[in-house]
Amino acid sequence: MSFQDGIDAYHRGEHYEAHEHWEELWDAEADDRRRDFFQALIQVASAAHKAVNNVAPRGSLRLLDAATSKLAPLDDVYLGIDVAALREGIEQCRAKIDALLEASGECHLDAGDAPTIAQLSDAPLVQGSSRAPAVPPSAHHAWFDRGVATYQSGDYFDAHELWEEMWRDAPPSFDRFFVQGLIQVAAAMHKAFEHNKPAPAARLLGRAIDKLADAPPHYRDIDVNRLVADAKRAQDKLADGEMITSDEVPRIVKRPRLRPAPPKASD
Repeated sequence: MSFQDGIDAYHRGEHYEAHEHWEELWDAEADDRRRDFFQALIQVASAAHKAVNNVAPRGSLRLLDAATSKLAPLDDVYLGIDVAALREGIEQCRAKIDALLEASGECHLDAGDAPTIAQLSDAPLVQGSSRAPAVPPSAHHAWFDRGVATYQSGDYFDAHELWEEMWRDAPPSFDRFFVQGLIQVAAAMHKAFEHNKPAPAARLLGRAIDKLADAPPHYRDIDVNRLVADAKRAQDKLADGEMITSDEVPRIVKRPRLRPAPPKASD
């Protein structure tokens, strides 16, 4: 994936995909200034996705504000992008989202009203790799459980985001492979329910099944056999162009942990 892939996806109105492309660059970048720039683009793309699809649209305002603060110290043209025009576009987009929310409480922003990311020239991107992890290893267990609870509540995009934050810093391992499978399940459900795109959702589930199928039956306390069986049924239906119902969402269920029995009172 490349910077240009993200630009091209954004210009096609594929804001979620642009976010994914740029997130990989942001993840690998060690230079703080470039990281802030990439993060600003990620936040703009995520805000556009939320506003166009009415997915937690008030969150899009916070994302646009965060992007504005990261773009403020940059030159008017940075890495070939017209930053001055982008700042102006963010301000205009924010006003339109505000007006839509005030009028109806919902937001179905026209994709053409998303901030314009104009590319004035190509720019080589030199990346580094040394940075602090977004989620400290000591917090991974609680972070993982937050993702499970968020998925179970139907907030598939947010679950994907939570798991991805811990996944991107994890060293290569089976566990990282497994968590990536869960990320793809959540992304598939987001595609199916928020975008009504059964074919891309089916492809994501196929990739997820490949990663989850070899896991032990109760890996990370997840009922893996049940999850994989559910995912296969959902994949078959989506691959046929049919939408699944909420009852057909692959279930990510954690089995309760058994607490040791208290010691018996002595006679």
